[in-house]
Amino acid sequence: MSNLESVAEEFLRLLGYIRDNYLKPAEQITRSRLSPAQFHAVSILFRKDSLPMSELAAEMKISKQQLTPIIARLIESSLAVRKTDENDRRIVRIEITELGRSTNKALLAQIKVNFTEKLSEIPDKELDELKQMVTRMQEILKTAK
Repeated sequence: MSNLESVAEEFLRLLGYIRDNYLKPAEQITRSRLSPAQFHAVSILFRKDSLPMSELAAEMKISKQQLTPIIARLIESSLAVRKTDENDRRIVRIEITELGRSTNKALLAQIKVNFTEKLSEIPDKELDELKQMVTRMQEILKTAK
């Protein structure tokens, strides 16, 4: 097995472990308030403030047709609103509301508490090492878009 294949295999194993032990519990936290797709949309809008439907769909890697019912539920829940673009009235933007922002912040805070509880079992020396590794992994992975 080549070094490249070995790294890919170990990376997939790590992703599986993270998914099962960190992301699935986090998803359970968000499911109490939003579907995974709704949380994904709100998270993107939280970072970007507002986007046209086509750009939001592209960010989420889904079609506009798949996005439409997700946005309809977010609007129904007052987490987002549709607004006409100020520069081009043909473009409809999806904008996060204050309730959407506060919901996203609250869910992220709960997820952070969950992660913190799990990580608190790691000794300080290993936690420092893990922080350095995670930072370095992010740097390396950003170069491999």
